[in-house]
Amino acid sequence: MAPETSTSAERVNGGRRTRRRGVPVPYDFRRPTKLSRQHARVLEITYEAFCRQWATLLSSTLRTTVQVHLDSIQQYSYDEYAAMLPMPSVMAVFDPEPLLGAGVLHVETPMILGAIDRMLGGTGTGTQPMRVLTDIEASLAKGFVQRALTELASSFATLVDLKANLTSIEQNPQFAQAASATDVMIVATIDVEIAGTRSAATVAMPLDPLTAALSAAELKVATPEELRVRRLNRDRLDDHLESIPVEVSVRFNAAHLRPDEILALVPGDLVRLPHRAETPLDVVASGARVATAVAGSRGPRLACLIVPTPEETR
Repeated sequence: MAPETSTSAERVNGGRRTRRRGVPVPYDFRRPTKLSRQHARVLEITYEAFCRQWATLLSSTLRTTVQVHLDSIQQYSYDEYAAMLPMPSVMAVFDPEPLLGAGVLHVETPMILGAIDRMLGGTGTGTQPMRVLTDIEASLAKGFVQRALTELASSFATLVDLKANLTSIEQNPQFAQAASATDVMIVATIDVEIAGTRSAATVAMPLDPLTAALSAAELKVATPEELRVRRLNRDRLDDHLESIPVEVSVRFNAAHLRPDEILALVPGDLVRLPHRAETPLDVVASGARVATAVAGSRGPRLACLIVPTPEETR
């Protein structure tokens, strides 16, 4: 893995992972992000709309000031997502019709207990316990997440006519089999602040159906002229990429010297290179070997002739 500058970085807080903006995060090249930058931006706008609608709903339901903000949108396997959730949790598994698969709305148990306390006339303040919900609390929690899913479906209206139908509520992440372990999920992490008390919620949806819906929505809103311009720009880009000048060099096998040997060098010294006369030279572009060649000349200028690599001649 290599570091990549991103808009956010992970930190562990109370059994969950949230993000800090402007900090480099590791990028796993073995598991590349499959969501395009354009689609990620569309999802970001969609989830920000959900946050605004959910904040309004919570403020009116709980009779207090509620702030909801989108923290990050990340890609995880379902197994990784379930493993990073605290236990117990409130996981609302829903059917994102017409998309295939299942989605998950996860809300931390202390947040649910504080909200239930307010809905029953309490203050909702103080430290809430991490415990399994009672039957009455579970019934109230069901109504709580159903209203949240209604707002989620409304925020997706510009992309797809989503019907987020609640199918079950699980309190143990290991028991919520919303997808297979290796299925890739797009997880939106959301910060929720209720009367000064902060907690987190996440929305996880399957990547492939979501990407297909984003692509279909993109084509649906594009006019024929816009599609023609996109194709023209793509063709122009392909044509220009073929004519971009690239700096190429020819390299011998490197010689290894100790620091004292380097410091002892004076003009006129000869350095013996570990490169046999019959061994082809490396043709290098941006530090990577792209071909092999033998040295020669073309008129008064030095040149090289590209030859098959040793692997190709075997």
